[in-house]
Amino acid sequence: MSDHRIDDQPPRVLRNAEVVLPDRTALADLVLRGPTIDSLLPPGRGQGVEVHDLGGRRVTPGLIDLHVHGGWGVDFYRDDAERIASVADRFLASGVTSLLLTLHTGPIDEMLDRIANAADACELSPVFAGIHLEGPFLARDRKGALPEEGIHAYDAELLGRIVEAARGKLRVMTFAPESLPPAALGGLHSLGVGLSIGHTSSDAAAVRQAIAAGARRCTHLCNAMPPIHHRDPGPIVELLLDDRVRVEVIPDGRHLDDRVLEMILRLKGPDRVIAVSDAMPLAGLGAAAGSFCGQEVQTDGERATLADGTLAGSVTFLPEALARTASALQLSPSRLVSLGCTAAAQDLGLPRTGRIGSGGRADLVVWEDGRAQATLRGGEGELPPEWRIA
Repeated sequence: MSDHRIDDQPPRVLRNAEVVLPDRTALADLVLRGPTIDSLLPPGRGQGVEVHDLGGRRVTPGLIDLHVHGGWGVDFYRDDAERIASVADRFLASGVTSLLLTLHTGPIDEMLDRIANAADACELSPVFAGIHLEGPFLARDRKGALPEEGIHAYDAELLGRIVEAARGKLRVMTFAPESLPPAALGGLHSLGVGLSIGHTSSDAAAVRQAIAAGARRCTHLCNAMPPIHHRDPGPIVELLLDDRVRVEVIPDGRHLDDRVLEMILRLKGPDRVIAVSDAMPLAGLGAAAGSFCGQEVQTDGERATLADGTLAGSVTFLPEALARTASALQLSPSRLVSLGCTAAAQDLGLPRTGRIGSGGRADLVVWEDGRAQATLRGGEGELPPEWRIA
């Protein structure tokens, strides 16, 4: 859409909003035109055909979850595209305006079918920004809860079939550096696929080589990889120290100790740490049992495990995980926004998303007492009628 056509759209005003900016919070009027943030003005100065008084409620950019396998009983790998799309509005209502449909892998033909199905789902809802494929070129000894039959030796033809099945929707692929040659990384990088190191037993040298070949992110840092040893640092130290790399963290209080998370935040700095939920299909159901990755899983509503006690993803959605982390680490609202959306937007190459400012995309969430009260995506969405004053 041209700037002229945006200027022609009638302004919509969110008055008296506590706006979370990259370096502070400020009471302001947000003026929206169509899908775009037109301006931020002093409280009471914004004028439009539609004015809503937020009464000081907090407004942040929409959250972005780049690693989520499902929720509310819906499995992004097993369920059909229509059923996957049925939860898009539930994510929006929670404050998540974009996410990557994250798939574990499986037997080759089944996996390719599931990738194509996820690509179909992406076309049914704009909330789905693409696919994050967790595999199949991973280390067997670091598979965690992922299915054994979903781990495959590198094969150029198979990689090509994966890319073809995704029909341009593959945004991130998790791989182990020891299982995917650097030459293949270059090809994926040229297609715009984010190369994410994870589920690996590689040493520091292999990680450095993968980064040199184009890897710029890490899947759930510290989980499914060797711990740091003072004489054999492994992948974690390399991923922490290289400023070119963004790292995913799962801040649910189960996958990482809070002191470790605090260390990661200090070392990587703003916009280099991406909070993800790693939510699995039982998330949102409370105490429940079911299957995930072809294995029986049970949860008490706080922690999901296989029969042997292995963590099987998370049952905490991103908004709740961030609220917990903000309290535990005393994070500022600006730092929490960086963790929950700014770094993810940069990772996806979306410069107008993930920050609030003139010319930015109007993906916005209004919060009260830590819960989303209203969500706008591209400026579209319903606000409570009692807030409207003009």
